[in-house]
Amino acid sequence: MGKHGERSVTTQLKMVLPGSSGKLRISDELAECFDSGDGGAGMTAFLVSPFGTAVWRVEVGRDSDGAFLGRRWPEFVEAHGISVGWFLVLRHEGRGVLTIKAFDTTYFIKEFGQTLTVPGLGEAQIKTGRARKPQFIGPLWHNWMQKMPIPAEFLKHGFISDEELKRRMVTFVTPFREFWHIDLEKDGSNVFFAGVWLKFLESQGVTEGEVLLIRYQGNMIFTIEVFGFTGCRRNLKKQDIRFEQTGNSEETNSSQQTEQSEETNSSQKTGQTEEANSSQKTGRTEEMITLSSQNTEQNEEANPSQKNAHSSKEAQSQKEAHISRRKRKRSEETRIPRSCRNPLNKRTDCEYETGSQPWIRKQLNAKLRNNITLPGSFCKKVGFTETCKITLKSSEKKGSWEVHGLVYEKICQWKLSGGWKMFCRDNGLKEGDVCTFKVLKSKLWHVDIDRC
Repeated sequence: MGKHGERSVTTQLKMVLPGSSGKLRISDELAECFDSGDGGAGMTAFLVSPFGTAVWRVEVGRDSDGAFLGRRWPEFVEAHGISVGWFLVLRHEGRGVLTIKAFDTTYFIKEFGQTLTVPGLGEAQIKTGRARKPQFIGPLWHNWMQKMPIPAEFLKHGFISDEELKRRMVTFVTPFREFWHIDLEKDGSNVFFAGVWLKFLESQGVTEGEVLLIRYQGNMIFTIEVFGFTGCRRNLKKQDIRFEQTGNSEETNSSQQTEQSEETNSSQKTGQTEEANSSQKTGRTEEMITLSSQNTEQNEEANPSQKNAHSSKEAQSQKEAHISRRKRKRSEETRIPRSCRNPLNKRTDCEYETGSQPWIRKQLNAKLRNNITLPGSFCKKVGFTETCKITLKSSEKKGSWEVHGLVYEKICQWKLSGGWKMFCRDNGLKEGDVCTFKVLKSKLWHVDIDRC
């Protein structure tokens, strides 16, 4: 049972129903996080406004129907304009602190405007409210299991450019560090996750009726959280489902099609040649065996070594034919897009791309908050080849931070050190958070932060 003094992270998704503005029902698991140990009396949640600057002391009560948020909850709802049909994601951060994300009827995360009447918040504070990653809710209705529409409000904000949409493919990264390449299907102004979307959901154990929270990480990469039928977030379970990911869309990027076609044709020719040679060998071997079969049968007991020789030749030819078929099959498999070819380094929880817009993503652990090690192959590509000072910009706070970029080429280590610890402290980074460094210039990097 979670006490105020302990860190107990529990997350629940709630849909606002008629009557929820006066009293919001929550799960017993979430309510237990606020149990002060006196039998349930006097429980209080410190509900943080989406701006992160105002805190509401909201009653956590119980009655015959279960746990609920009561006193001061109606004022919070009215001040933030929360309406029926919205989805709310409630997260207990520890020590009685409760944070909230709101998704309106467009399923896109609510961007609260300057029309709010939050007590103690000035216009400037509202305007510069706490930034969040672009994200949206996806209730998995029956027809959304086959292909799911991306909310129009998300597309309207331009997080994905027209040029990126032309690729017609995005990547979902699972908690198991698997990369799933999902086709984008366009129907007029509507865009859908399609292709192997259903198989992706099945591979994660996601079923109809559950709800996805889909977070956009940038560079056409998405991650998901899953909320079960009770509204509580659940851990994904890796399913043993194996198949070849092949693009179902006929509108795949033309350059990828050309490159794939050339490689496939080349591989097929090679495979056909090898198979033809192998078949000729097999034919000759079989002919030899057929012509000499009578003699072999007659002399089987006298010459057992001759029988073994024929068997060996036949086995060899079958092996060569099998290898040829395997090569041809591999050549016909769909190739992974160039933007997703850098595999995740499981030892450092790191992935990167060095194309026209280089970026690198690192997940922080306790040690990485003091200094952060980067792969030398990435650093050399972006011009970080010697010890220097690098300026960091944050996606969540104004200002800049200067850090020392250290190069230890003899031991193949590149680090961000002096100043990095201050950057982590000022931006409230903690273990498990993910930082995406976008290299604007060799000495100017922008950092997107994804909270765990």
